[in-house]
Amino acid sequence: MLAAAAKTSQKVHPKPVHTLVSPPDGVWAGLREWRDAPLNRRWVWGKKDAQDADAGREDNPTPNLDTPWATDDACVRMPDTLAECADLVLRTADPAMKAALSHAAYAKFVASDGTMRVGVASPPNRPARPDRPELVHPKDVPSPKTCPLGMSAAMIHNVAHIELNAIDLAWDTVARFSALAADRGGDRGDGNPINLPVDFFADFARVADDESRHLGWCLQRLGEMGVRYGDIPAHNVLWEGAESTAGSLPARLAVVPCMQEARGLDAGPRLAAKLQGRGDNRSAAVVSRISEEEIAHVAVGVAWFRHLCGDILGGVDPGDAFRAHVGVHAPDSLRGPFNHEQRVAAGLEPDWYSVGPDHRMGREGEAELGGDDAKALVGRLRQMLVLEGVDPEKELA
Repeated sequence: MLAAAAKTSQKVHPKPVHTLVSPPDGVWAGLREWRDAPLNRRWVWGKKDAQDADAGREDNPTPNLDTPWATDDACVRMPDTLAECADLVLRTADPAMKAALSHAAYAKFVASDGTMRVGVASPPNRPARPDRPELVHPKDVPSPKTCPLGMSAAMIHNVAHIELNAIDLAWDTVARFSALAADRGGDRGDGNPINLPVDFFADFARVADDESRHLGWCLQRLGEMGVRYGDIPAHNVLWEGAESTAGSLPARLAVVPCMQEARGLDAGPRLAAKLQGRGDNRSAAVVSRISEEEIAHVAVGVAWFRHLCGDILGGVDPGDAFRAHVGVHAPDSLRGPFNHEQRVAAGLEPDWYSVGPDHRMGREGEAELGGDDAKALVGRLRQMLVLEGVDPEKELA
């Protein structure tokens, strides 16, 4: 009764978003520390937390998993430029190897101490994928509540699939927009150059390295539960965002880190609470740590999106630009519930993504995409909320 009353109260009196304090200049307070942090080698999930790949193997409850744990030296020769490394990762199908190569690529970049060039690459339209999981419409992905492998396995499998996509999304951003690197004199198509500094590519390479650790933890946890990645069907909605924005850097930043990655801030704490509520504290700890680290990835996207709008594109309002790009490429995708505190801390202003008392955007891009296409994408995005453990009809009533 009290819970029902509280829920009703929340609907009548929605939490005001305007009381949140934005960081100075819209930049996450921890961004510099994240950028300056040494190479993170905490690839193994120990008894209670992540630990260094080489430390305390006896603390790893599954030391014989056939996962190629990351090392600073790749099992294959890494290319000489960052963009070519990105292309190699994108063309690698095996998830564990993809993660290991991601770490090796970033480790080589860090070890070069600024001498490794960005280079240029022509990445594939779609990244290499293993034969399994089968990619299906989101409504055909088993709900965690009904999955025969159990709720924990289904949730961790969903997170693993997200992290696998996140690796490829970060490296695709490096490779696909490598022609815009400052040392190449890139052009945005209308005669006005976009010269991206190496720091842009370094940020997204570090994001890919973070995501590789996250995927490694998920693969390890699935193995502990007797499940392999691919045992459950998955969807391709996240990569659709990459395909839709392949020709526009501002659109890519708006849709992938600022919109898709921000969903991790919303869903992570909720998924962790569900796992903990079912007594799976180990899986809950993995999801919680991943969610905590996602704020840096959102913040990177927001910071570069603001820089692009202000310093490169001549003072475009970032909120207007964000809504315009998301309206075209992901109409009706910004539906709550939102973790406003974490979003604002990452530099995402509420008025970018939240309109009206129910805190959701409208369908501004439907006309541009075409009604049928937009409705299909809206349906897939709504189904993703179900996979996050949210009932869209109930939450958005």
